[in-house]
Amino acid sequence: MSVHPKMPDELVCICKRWSQILAKLKEQKERIEYIQNELPALLHNSGVFVELLSNIVKGGRYPDIRQPQMFDDEILLYLNTQPIFSIRMFIYEPLAYTPIHDHNSWGVIGSALGKIGVVKYVRVDDGSVEDYARLHQAERVTLALGETDVALPLDQGIHQTGNADGHAGIMVSVYGRLIRRVYIQQFDMENNKVYRRYSPRVKKKLLAAEALSVFKE
Repeated sequence: MSVHPKMPDELVCICKRWSQILAKLKEQKERIEYIQNELPALLHNSGVFVELLSNIVKGGRYPDIRQPQMFDDEILLYLNTQPIFSIRMFIYEPLAYTPIHDHNSWGVIGSALGKIGVVKYVRVDDGSVEDYARLHQAERVTLALGETDVALPLDQGIHQTGNADGHAGIMVSVYGRLIRRVYIQQFDMENNKVYRRYSPRVKKKLLAAEALSVFKE
């Protein structure tokens, strides 16, 4: 997904600038620090989000809410063509949180509307038992408008995010280059379980392949 002709002009400028700079930065730490410094200005730009939300309400072509993502409240705003990074917007209902999950890349997240809650977990088992995981809650953070936090890939970044406010909230996430894994892991802390969570598109392909194998047999 390159720059869309219906993207807000200010967002176009941001995507082009970030693409140029991040392409020159080779280390994960450098890229995270760059986005940490850059993202707050976008989060404070209410005009961009008013335009994005208005386009969604009017049924505009951008952002495309029909494109399936990993979570129902996730909307892809930009995917760098290389792809070095992506920008995603999450619209949360009051007090709604995601399941506990990990990520396939580093990420910098922040609040563009309301108070965004982040609950971080540490995995205390060694991962050797299939479908089993034991977690310990390590930290709880609340992000006010413009504040950011960092998530790391795989077990280093197990968390859940959501809306700590009584009205609709918006979280913006900038994710780095994905590792080669077509799923994320979702955790059931109460029952010490871990599951693979696929995007709707990938899940349909996997189910189709399974059904096809049955026909061939």
